[in-house]
Amino acid sequence: MTESAIYSPATYRLYSLQAAVAQAYATIRRHLAPIISPSFIGFGHAPCPGDTEVSIQWLTKILVAAGSIPSHAKITGAEFKGLDGNRGMAGVMTRILVTYTLDVRPNADPTQDSQELHLILKKSKDGRASRLGNIISGQAREATFYSSDLAKGLPKSFLPKVYYAHGSSLLGEYVILMEDIKQRRGHTEAGAPTLHPIDVNFVFGNQVWGLPPSVDPDTLPPPVQMLEQMFLTAASLHAQHWNDSSLLKLNWLKSAGWYRGANRTGWEWGVQAGSEAWARGKAKAASGDYDVKYSEKVVKVMDESFKRASWENLQRRLQDRSIPFVLSHGDFHASNTILDRSKSSASSDLVIFDWSEVCIWEPTTDLGQTVISDVSIPLFQAHARPALRKYWEKLVELGVVKPTEYTFETCWRHFLRGGVEKWLWVFGVLSSYPGMPAKGVQYFHDQILAFIELAEQEEDITYDITTVILFAPTTSP
Repeated sequence: MTESAIYSPATYRLYSLQAAVAQAYATIRRHLAPIISPSFIGFGHAPCPGDTEVSIQWLTKILVAAGSIPSHAKITGAEFKGLDGNRGMAGVMTRILVTYTLDVRPNADPTQDSQELHLILKKSKDGRASRLGNIISGQAREATFYSSDLAKGLPKSFLPKVYYAHGSSLLGEYVILMEDIKQRRGHTEAGAPTLHPIDVNFVFGNQVWGLPPSVDPDTLPPPVQMLEQMFLTAASLHAQHWNDSSLLKLNWLKSAGWYRGANRTGWEWGVQAGSEAWARGKAKAASGDYDVKYSEKVVKVMDESFKRASWENLQRRLQDRSIPFVLSHGDFHASNTILDRSKSSASSDLVIFDWSEVCIWEPTTDLGQTVISDVSIPLFQAHARPALRKYWEKLVELGVVKPTEYTFETCWRHFLRGGVEKWLWVFGVLSSYPGMPAKGVQYFHDQILAFIELAEQEEDITYDITTVILFAPTTSP
């Protein structure tokens, strides 16, 4: 049974009431927690959306329990720092520099034995509007994921170390405390500079913004090698839950409801938000004040896809059992992965973060997304197919697919279609996203166009709007 139709006034009012009650509760909690926690619990309280500091008592308890500091350590400071280069579109992210000493004698000089620990605090914004958006979009799912058996079952190298994760779909909030991966101690090889963890998008040249002066290109692996490593990492991730029907029972996973024919309202709101954003984007470019040139081919694909988008078409796609589904990161691109070189350059791992869109979806969509997002056109034109073959061969090696049932050519066709479909809705939103520079929109337009033209060499493909990010309606129903 599906839910109500698009822009249901009753559904929107219910979500709005839920957000208002949640905000009222959070306001009361903010005033009472500092009083109740130290007095009755004794170790402070966990940070909440809207808090401007972190309880030292609570932080000590969490870090000692995780084995990150000794039980006799004394935290002497927790300094909030900015997060340069944060490209996220929601929530608040802050670096925390924790200083602690192992000498707890009364007259000890804390500066003589001071040690550091670098953390990232990610939490939702406070306020009724933010909670409404989080309730509708399900943004608490990342915290739920980090605490789930799904995360515990993945190789440890795939994820950052998470010290605390709280997510509430009821309150529309989340708080995550994790390690700052980039501050892992770098590995030093004989006669070579120290190799620190680095953003994978830098390996691909950071296409829109370029490399910062602090990055030495000579220390980076070849982009082709990096592309293959991303695809092989994705194969190991996807193999964990290939066509695993138990995923469909996890309501907090984005798209689990869609596969069961539920959550129609949220999907249709998302499509509507994308369609309206694309209309604004075209008007913005046509005004002459925004230096973006759209090709007729991309405009036609976008227009026809949004026009054809419907819940019924989505259901036909999702019920097609010839298309596999997996646990998907949902936002798999180079800016959400870090190359951890703290062991050695020969055994560098990829650490994947920002699991806010973790979902059930067809696997090759993850791969197409990262190619369009970050890989230069000449590179993916020449190397996307060989890299995908390595991905497919890894799946065969792991025993999750039979080459006679899921052929490489099938995998390749799904990759060509899924990569574009993943980007259609996103591009519609980015085309008029506040603060998005014209050169960024032009870059993604050109990437999508080249990918479409790559697909055209194989066969005529019809693209549909499928996966979306859930939004509240732009206007009250």
